[in-house]
Amino acid sequence: MNRLDELKDSPKRVYLAALGCDKNTVDGEYMLGDLISMGFELTDDPDLADLIIVNTCCFIDEAKAESVNTILACLPYVEENGAKLIVSGCMAERYKEELAQEIPEIDGFIGVKDTDRILNLFEDIREAQKAPAVRYVPEHEATAYLKISEGCDRNCTYCAIPGIRGKHRSRSPEEILAEAELLREKGVKELILIAQDLTQYGNDHPEYPAFNELLGRIAEETDFPWIRLLYLYPEGIDSELIETVRTHPNILPYFDIPVQHTRPDILRRMGRAITPAEIERRINMIREALPDAVIRTSIITGFPGETEEDHQAMLEDLRRIQFDRLGAFRYSQEENTPAASFPDQIDADTKERRYEEITEIQEQISAQRNARLKNKVLPVLIETEEGDETYSGRLYCDAPEIDCIIYVNSPASLTTGDFCEVRVIRALGYEFTGDKNESA
Repeated sequence: MNRLDELKDSPKRVYLAALGCDKNTVDGEYMLGDLISMGFELTDDPDLADLIIVNTCCFIDEAKAESVNTILACLPYVEENGAKLIVSGCMAERYKEELAQEIPEIDGFIGVKDTDRILNLFEDIREAQKAPAVRYVPEHEATAYLKISEGCDRNCTYCAIPGIRGKHRSRSPEEILAEAELLREKGVKELILIAQDLTQYGNDHPEYPAFNELLGRIAEETDFPWIRLLYLYPEGIDSELIETVRTHPNILPYFDIPVQHTRPDILRRMGRAITPAEIERRINMIREALPDAVIRTSIITGFPGETEEDHQAMLEDLRRIQFDRLGAFRYSQEENTPAASFPDQIDADTKERRYEEITEIQEQISAQRNARLKNKVLPVLIETEEGDETYSGRLYCDAPEIDCIIYVNSPASLTTGDFCEVRVIRALGYEFTGDKNESA
C-alpha cells in the first residue's frame, strides 16, 4: 500500500514550506487546493502536521542549499511524529533520483509539471481526480500572483529553467480571466501577473491575444486597484505595451526588466538576443511615455569571462541608466547549462567583491530616485501593524519581498490589506517613512 494512503481516512493536517519564486507560490496554492478537496486542513506548525510538503527551488546554488536544509529540518517531524513528507517543485523535477537515494524518508515527489495533480500520489481517488484543480487562496491576503504561462523557450546559457520547467506554454485567456475573477472575489487588491517572460504570452497559440491585449482585458474586465507585471524581457517591450499601461490607471507603471548585464560581449555569451543600445532605447521609451514609471532589473556579476574592465564599464552604465530597483546575483555555475563549461570562470572572492560594489552603487541610485517621492501623497497598501502607531506597507513602486517598504505613522487605526493615503516624509535606498494624510 502507498504510505500516503494512510492519510485518506483519518484526520489530517498539511504544512507547506514554500521556497523559491512566485511561480512556486502559485504551484503551492494549487496543491493545497487539491488537498483541501480531500479533507485536509492547513496548519502553519509542522509539529502538528500529518503531511509536510517542501516546495523546492534549485535555480542557483543558494536555492539548492536552502531547499535541502529545509527538507532535512523536516525529518524530525517524520521520525518522531510519523508525518509523511512530499518534496515538490524544481528540485523534485531535477534531482528526484538523487534525493530518493540520499533521503529515503521522502514519501513522494511532485515535479513542476505535476503540481496541480498532487492527488495522483494517492490511490483510489478517481472522483477527486476528475475534478478541475482548485487553487487555495489564503484569507485576508491583499496580494496574489497569477501565472499566465509556464516554461521558457529562450536559450540563455546560464539558465537551467527551460530544462526544469519545459518549453513555454501559454494558458488560455478564458482560464486566466476566470482565475483573476476568483482572486478578486476573494478580496485580493493587488494582482501580480507572472511568467518567465510575460511578453512571450500567446506566441505558442496564434489564436490567443498578444500580451498587451490580454493585459488590457484583465484591467478592463476586473476591478483590481493594482495590477503589477513580473517579468518583461526587454526585447518584448514595445510602444503598444507601454500604451496599454499608460491608458489603464490600475496597471502600475512598474516594469521589471531583467537585463542581466550591460556589456555587449557578455550579453552575447549569455545568449541574450538584444544589444545594450536596444535595452536603453526601450527604457527611454518607457520614461518618456510614463515619467513616474519605476524600472527594476536584475544583474548577474561574475559571469565566465567577465573582465574587470567589463565590470567597471557596467558600473558606469548603471550610474547612467539609473534603474530605480536592482537585484544583483553572483553567477552560479549550473550543471547542464552551456555556461557551466565556459572557460575563464570567475573565483568566488572576485564575484563577491563585484557584487558588493554593484549593491553599494545601487543603494545610492535608489535613494536618489526615491527622493523624487518626498512630500508626495500616494496610496500605500498596508501589510503589517508594527506597533506604536506604526504600520508598514508598499507604494506602487515596490513589489512584495524584493523591493522597498514604507513605514506609516498613524495615530488612527489602519486595516491590513487596505489602501491608505500617505505623505512621504523620508526616502532612503531601501525604505520610506510617511505620515497618514489626515486630509484624505
